[in-house]
Amino acid sequence: MIIDLDGTILDISERDAFARYEALNRLGYEVSLAQIKQHYRYGVGLMGILKSLNISLTEEETEEYLNARLSSFTDRNNALSLTKIHKGAAEALATLSQKCRLILVTSRRKLSSVEEELDWFNIRGFFSLIVTRDVASMYHGVENIPLLPFQYQRAKLYECVIGVAKLDPKALICVGDSVGELEPAKTMQMTTIGVLTGISSRKDLEEFSDLIVHDITKVSEALSRLDCSYTC
Repeated sequence: MIIDLDGTILDISERDAFARYEALNRLGYEVSLAQIKQHYRYGVGLMGILKSLNISLTEEETEEYLNARLSSFTDRNNALSLTKIHKGAAEALATLSQKCRLILVTSRRKLSSVEEELDWFNIRGFFSLIVTRDVASMYHGVENIPLLPFQYQRAKLYECVIGVAKLDPKALICVGDSVGELEPAKTMQMTTIGVLTGISSRKDLEEFSDLIVHDITKVSEALSRLDCSYTC
């Protein structure tokens, strides 16, 4: 079972909102954190806050904003102080790890920082393999796999999982909370489970999900509705 990290397992809403606040202020826009939170919702998109605040960036400023937001989001202090784990997620992973081999896939770049966060929440031991963009870059023999376009990047991460773990994609279940995560998995003929964290709507998830659950605590129960004997 491939499981997504941000949103699916971890609640990153506070951290993400703060990253956008810091990024805009670094560019000289005097916007308060309260203003960001007023318009923020998980899944609003990297540029959604700007539209709500009537801020229009030049092409150069847009690149600076995206880089500053990413820098703030991956900052160690922000990561450990502003991130939460969803209620019941650790227990759900413990249960799932008894039924399936769990593989964590995240679009973040550095493996070491991801492992530190997993250790912080005492969930590192549930995963037999962790694939980040750096891990996938090494597998594919390239210097870097860019974050965007997202679906292309995610497909390269899944190809890394399949190659490293020597798995048939048809024997994989992919759990994620966005169309960007599930669409490439579905294209690769994986079984998919959509999680309603708010980043993608139920309507959007339905097109690329074999099953949809409210949160990660319901994934184990959902397995009984799938023909997933190969995971046991």
